[in-house]
Amino acid sequence: MRLPKQRTGDSRTPSSPVHGEHAVVLGASMSGLLAARVLSDHFDQVTVVERDRLPEEGQPRRGVPQARHAHLLLARGGQIIDELFPGFVRELVGAGAPYAEGLDQFHLEVNGHVFFHDPDDERSRRPEVEGVLVQPSRPFLDAALLRRIRQLPNVDFLDGCDVEDVTTNSALTRVTGVRIASRDSTPVQRSLAADLVVCATGRSGRATAWLKAMGYAPPQEEELLVGLKYATRRVRFPSGSVDHLRGMLVGPTPARPVGAFAFAQERDAWIVTLQGYNGHHPPLRPDEWLAFADRVVPRHIADALHEAEPLEDPHQHRFSANLRRHYEKLSRFPEGFLVTGDALASFNPVYGQGMTVAAMEALTLRDSLEHGSDHLAHRFFKAVAKPINNAWQFAAGGDLALPEEIVPGPRPLPVRMINGYVERVSAAAEHDPVMAWRFFDVTGFDAPTAALFSPDSLRRLASDSRHHRRTAVPAKAMAAAKGWTWP
Repeated sequence: MRLPKQRTGDSRTPSSPVHGEHAVVLGASMSGLLAARVLSDHFDQVTVVERDRLPEEGQPRRGVPQARHAHLLLARGGQIIDELFPGFVRELVGAGAPYAEGLDQFHLEVNGHVFFHDPDDERSRRPEVEGVLVQPSRPFLDAALLRRIRQLPNVDFLDGCDVEDVTTNSALTRVTGVRIASRDSTPVQRSLAADLVVCATGRSGRATAWLKAMGYAPPQEEELLVGLKYATRRVRFPSGSVDHLRGMLVGPTPARPVGAFAFAQERDAWIVTLQGYNGHHPPLRPDEWLAFADRVVPRHIADALHEAEPLEDPHQHRFSANLRRHYEKLSRFPEGFLVTGDALASFNPVYGQGMTVAAMEALTLRDSLEHGSDHLAHRFFKAVAKPINNAWQFAAGGDLALPEEIVPGPRPLPVRMINGYVERVSAAAEHDPVMAWRFFDVTGFDAPTAALFSPDSLRRLASDSRHHRRTAVPAKAMAAAKGWTWP
């Protein structure tokens, strides 16, 4: 197994790294836990405040409602976490988390194009690739991360606590701590003084309300309604029924606004998620759930699902909209306060970007702290906007490729042009493993978007257009062929 190679951040010599007595992280989310790890190098004490009681072992909890659904730690996310916690990926795999290294281990269908994944073709593998695609369940991953963080001598947890408010100086120019209350039957209120407060309480957190109360303008918000629901079931496939596969992703198309994704997980289980947009939602009754899967997933996987051992009934989760808050555009912001994670941007989970973006935000926080406290919030928000931009363009652009009656919203010319180009890349990736790998690398944040527009990529797309011209099939005809009828 090839483990992630450590990457260095900004190599410039920091003039005066931030150091303080106490930092407080609000929320033990993925972004909150990774922020706590980074802060532990810069503060004498770090306290993580979490409303849930944190389980000792991997169990779903209320504060992570999507934990029962499919998650994927992309290669770049694994590389960053392994850099923050050396040996973490090896530990995950050693504890039973499956991993994938080649195209041959995935059935990936984008825009109706099935990517190259011939197990008998050596081009499905890249011996020089750094890192692996790790596939733990979210509770399994969270438990491993919590174990590592609890080993840090200067990080404490206050779980089962609500954050009532932030405290400030008299001039309202600096956040000086938080007020919290236990969630016990007889709640106890207390204040925590802090040199830095990092808010990682999710998209519904109260950071914007606190800013307004302090007299600061809230950030501009960008929202794209998708009306997504997904229904997930954990199963155990019969031996040999899915061969050497480690995962499957069938994306929606304009003719079929539904999809599915499935990943092998620890303890020989698979997690299978069916998803649909804006009224085309998967059912929860097990027999209806299977019938829905029959019309979406590849035939051999659908057959295996009928023979699989159910490990639980289907669970449902709703995701109403992609949401982004543009903190980088604010001209005024209080000192001693930062916002990270879903409170900055929350993407359609179908694209599997959330945990990796959280890891990139943690790396940005580390680099920002290494370069001093002057204008910390401004520098952090400006720097973190770059990876968020990339993720937003991919998620929102992908959703806007669906018809307007499914995903409402304007489709400016740049979006239409990019979606047209992605369609060409997807078509070429059917039989060109180089383009398939580049798509994987770019969407997994392991290569810049420019890689898809390199001279070699353009040459390959031109060659594909000349030598692999396809007979166009009308979208509704494609849907009818798979048994779908859309209005």
